[in-house]
Amino acid sequence: MRWLIVLPFERPGLMGMDFADELRALGHEVRTFEYRKDNALYKNRGTKAAYQLWLLRRLERACAGWRPGLVLVIKGGPITPGLIRRVKARLDTLFLNFFPDNPLWMMPFEHLEAYDLFFTKERYALASLRQAGLTNLHYLPMYCVPAAHHPVTPTDEEARRFGAPVSFVGNRYPYRERFVRELLGYPLRLWGSGWTDADDPALRAVAGPPVFGREKLVVYCASTLSLNHHHPMNDINGVNTRTFELAAAGACQVVDLKDDLRDLFKPGQEVVGYRDLGELRRALDHYLAHPDEARAIGANARRRALAEHTLRHRIEEMLAAVEQRFGRRG
Repeated sequence: MRWLIVLPFERPGLMGMDFADELRALGHEVRTFEYRKDNALYKNRGTKAAYQLWLLRRLERACAGWRPGLVLVIKGGPITPGLIRRVKARLDTLFLNFFPDNPLWMMPFEHLEAYDLFFTKERYALASLRQAGLTNLHYLPMYCVPAAHHPVTPTDEEARRFGAPVSFVGNRYPYRERFVRELLGYPLRLWGSGWTDADDPALRAVAGPPVFGREKLVVYCASTLSLNHHHPMNDINGVNTRTFELAAAGACQVVDLKDDLRDLFKPGQEVVGYRDLGELRRALDHYLAHPDEARAIGANARRRALAEHTLRHRIEEMLAAVEQRFGRRG
């Protein structure tokens, strides 16, 4: 099967590139198309609209030349229903969308409706859109990539630099800043853009820079507990990518209990869940005093992630949905 992956950026390790790698490993022919650009034409307000139109025309030509059986769009806000209609009028091509955020917040209805299949991690959004009559929806949670998300053994220097009883990896946003202020009484370290520039000196005192690749894995593996606090507007029932990354790395994650979480990991056995700040503090107190229990939870989470929640599992479900609805075998 020929796939065209339409993704924001063609950079190794970013979402979309991992789909391309996994599909190639499964024997598919894959090309990628980048619909955002880090250049002045894309970023300049006066030229952005014309430049996006030029990119869409290039995408249309790429479809006509490559003639993919499946076009998989990652997020794809700039991809218009008109483009999808024009390509489908010329080619026997299915358009799929894998949307990693809340589509009710970030995607126009007519854009959702244009796809043959729209995959969302948000059952809340899925139910709301079905009430409006959409039938092209499929629930598909996020995932881990075992080659990228796995345990590492920190060196002594890495353990000193990145280790902490409690860690949080993620960029600074107002809702996160408000959240971590509630936890400054704990031995906490923060990693991500913006924390070292926070106005609050107490936050700056526990802040580190962004971490990627091995450094991020070292933070996970050198911490007793890893916080995973969901976006209060983006993640309604569904769970974020970090849930699966932490699990695959064998970290003991302390995560707010979203409705979908219980179907993915067992609270108390594979993750540490909480419903409010009081429960969170009690959980931190308990597992900091019982690090062996925290390590066992992280090991259980890794086994579950590898057994059920890898990118390959998600692609297999995606292919099964395509076959069920359209009779096409991947």
